Amino acid sequence: MANASVAVGTYAGEAARPYVSAAVLSADTIANGYVTVRENVHSKAVLRKFSGVAIQANDDCAFTTPGSGELTLGEAILAVDALKINEQVCNEDLRATWEGAQMRGQNSAAPADFTTFVAQYVAAKTAEAVERNIWQGKYDYTDGATTGTYNSFAGLMNKIVAATPGEEDLLTGATTAANILARLNALAVPAVIAGDPNTKLFMSRAMKQLYFEAIAGTAELTYLAEGFAQNYKGYEIITPAGMPDDSFVFAQRENLYFGTDLLTDHINASILNLRDVTGDDVTRVIMQFSGGCQIVDEAAIAVARRQA
Repeated sequence: MANASVAVGTYAGEAARPYVSAAVLSADTIANGYVTVRENVHSKAVLRKFSGVAIQANDDCAFTTPGSGELTLGEAILAVDALKINEQVCNEDLRATWEGAQMRGQNSAAPADFTTFVAQYVAAKTAEAVERNIWQGKYDYTDGATTGTYNSFAGLMNKIVAATPGEEDLLTGATTAANILARLNALAVPAVIAGDPNTKLFMSRAMKQLYFEAIAGTAELTYLAEGFAQNYKGYEIITPAGMPDDSFVFAQRENLYFGTDLLTDHINASILNLRDVTGDDVTRVIMQFSGGCQIVDEAAIAVARRQA
């Protein structure tokens, strides 16, 4: 059996990228391309928004600007917060799993190196936390966008609430199979994204189940509900793992942003097995990176969310 004690490893910049990227880019929303990702944001990035193009009659040789509908340029600032992972894992808790995986030979998904195995374990848990913060960071329906269960950085629901989109429906009480259709029908898709195949309806997986139940209750052949429940009024339904319950968002990928500094030299990762250093049979995983969310155009978003 291989020895579970290995040397200390500290990585920065490009060398740290394999470890930190696994922790950040594996988040469900990012891995599936549900939002636009900027990987080279150290502190802030400017997101450009273009709107208004007018077509004029070409009946002379002069250059004249249109009286209305001219091209305008707006912007939104994507700010990222400095984040860190400080985790300590008892080697004994994971060694049996690691050793058992090695015995499966080449079909094993666990790496031969125990420290790398621990790093992958922590990366998977970090990806889950990043996913929750992308949607629910500093958001809770009881107070809108101040505090919540996940407070690493302000997520997309926080940004949407702060922007007060033109199409917003405030809901009271929990969503059920009995009221979910009425709640969806009351939500109007903004005209600027209506009918666009890039427009998606975002909801949690629990809400998707309720939607399925509601559809099954109205269909003559209930097994057809599975196919019907993939869309709503022609819009594809997306269910990110971090999406909060009792929330429904019509938006497009290019309007939802997540920023991080993975392509800069400011990320760090340390994997420290202390067994041969201090005698403690633990491995510490330390990562430093940044993350943050922003929306570009609140007029192109519709949201129904629970307020009480």
